Amino acid sequence: MFQSIIQSKVGLAYTQNLGESISSLDTSVDYYAAGSLDETVFLWKTPVKKETESVRLEGHSLGVVDVKFNKHLLAVSSLDSVLRVWDLDKNILRKEIVCEKMDNWKICWYQDLLCTAGEGGRVSIFDLEGQQEFEPFSVENSYATCVASDNKCIAICTDSGSLHIVDNFLAKYKLHSLQRLHKKIVRSVQFSQQGLRTLTSSDDGDIKLVDLQKMVPIRTFSGHQGSVNSIDFNPIDDNLFVSCSFDYTVRLWDTVSGQCIEQFQPFDKRDDRLWSMDK
Repeated sequence: MFQSIIQSKVGLAYTQNLGESISSLDTSVDYYAAGSLDETVFLWKTPVKKETESVRLEGHSLGVVDVKFNKHLLAVSSLDSVLRVWDLDKNILRKEIVCEKMDNWKICWYQDLLCTAGEGGRVSIFDLEGQQEFEPFSVENSYATCVASDNKCIAICTDSGSLHIVDNFLAKYKLHSLQRLHKKIVRSVQFSQQGLRTLTSSDDGDIKLVDLQKMVPIRTFSGHQGSVNSIDFNPIDDNLFVSCSFDYTVRLWDTVSGQCIEQFQPFDKRDDRLWSMDK
């Protein structure tokens, strides 16, 4: 099920029932995308309205783990160990990358390079043009559960609860780490708009705000009663962010006060766990 929320005041705008569990969401200027556990990606042209029909992108043989836009390109990561990149302007499958088993999970774009991470904390980076080849590298001997990029740095988090920042990857990169930042697996990581802070969320129910210049956590946000599966900064105001959790709630937080300033439950059914969201 796919929900759209009115921006100014929390309220339900519309619902689209896709019939399958949604594992990931992403938005661009022109599109919305939702990856599902039935191996399908649902794609909508903006503006999305209740009556807007989705286009299906198919081809994976196992469930979709993540979807990420980069301009007119849409990258998809799946449990079948394949990354697919679609050119939405040309309506074609641009690239198919077969990874080692369990080497791909969450994905992000670092400039025009596609990044993924997985087993053994191994990070793999691909040039779609084939002009550069990059050796995979490991940040720690744990499963890498999520990645993010601000086009300057790459953030990788693991099932040990740790956060790793790869700085200046294309030159002689440096690795900065915060070991055991969380007590349990980290589900989501996001950079602030200025790239000076990250948010991480975890199965321990907490959200951490980290100062990247000092590599120290500066605030913990508690209140969710279940795993916090997704977080995202407000695209205009870095002092606001949203989170969604297995406790069936979406919450709006203020990073200055550390308080939850709004919360709502978008679904009525108790089996509608919240896996993903996007601004």
